[in-house]
Amino acid sequence: MNERRTGSFSAYNEGNETPIDFAPIRAESRHAVRPEGKAPDAVAEEKGPRRLRRWLFVLLLIGLSGIFANQYRGVISDSIASFAEQMPALNLPDFDRPVINKPINTVRLESPLHRVTEQEVRTLLARYTESGFLGVDVQDLRDELELNPWVARATVRRVWPDGLVIMIDEHQPIARWGQTALLNEQGEVFTPTMRGPEVDLPGLSGPEGSEAMVLTMFEHINQQLSAIEMKLNEISVDARGSWNGQIIDGPALRIGREDIDERITRFVRLVKGGLAEQLANAETIDLRYSNGISVSNKSDVTDAVASR
Repeated sequence: MNERRTGSFSAYNEGNETPIDFAPIRAESRHAVRPEGKAPDAVAEEKGPRRLRRWLFVLLLIGLSGIFANQYRGVISDSIASFAEQMPALNLPDFDRPVINKPINTVRLESPLHRVTEQEVRTLLARYTESGFLGVDVQDLRDELELNPWVARATVRRVWPDGLVIMIDEHQPIARWGQTALLNEQGEVFTPTMRGPEVDLPGLSGPEGSEAMVLTMFEHINQQLSAIEMKLNEISVDARGSWNGQIIDGPALRIGREDIDERITRFVRLVKGGLAEQLANAETIDLRYSNGISVSNKSDVTDAVASR
């Protein structure tokens, strides 16, 4: 009896007639592909986390696409409408084309103005609002606002769909510096246009870079003088480090370079000890003595007063 033989074969036949090109396929199919020593259940467990990560990645892409579409829905609609106008042969349905770069209709100032005027802000805004909501350069506008010498810092942000919000922090002057500048609370110098009240501020002066030191000394001496109800309205230090002051409605003080605390303390002690009446006509008080002070009256008579 003749044996019946099949006239075809596949990559899964075990015979030696299997073409060499199919050998890798047969090897992958017939031989174990799982790592050595691992059971089928272990391989399945490893595939589970990978499948979960794929699904999470797909969901993340879908979510990000939704956020992007929502954020830029106007731009997308505008692009579609523009494309439809350019390709009438496609016969796309008509729909309202949105206006993306709307004119700025609202500007809200969220900080009170004391030195910066509203007109200064309006004049500056006029150069920026013409470019529309998307066209306005908020960083450049902020920088322009901060060029005003009264502005310590400014912030500008957009508010959808057609507004701007501006915040301006003004310098708070606490003293005059030299002839034309002012000092803020941090001891920083700024040079604005004087607008009236600044002329009544205390006057401080000193070499460049000494602003914070002079302000600290001014506050320290005034704290000491408060014990005798006196107060400086001027103080200065020269390049050699010699200090001078001026008491409000009172005499000038020559303080010198050394032992500042000791000299002010001695002066306070003398005034408390009964010297106040003798100082009523004083024009200048020199504290630069090791054991006393000297007083120059407005009549140009100088009296030496011993330390007590």
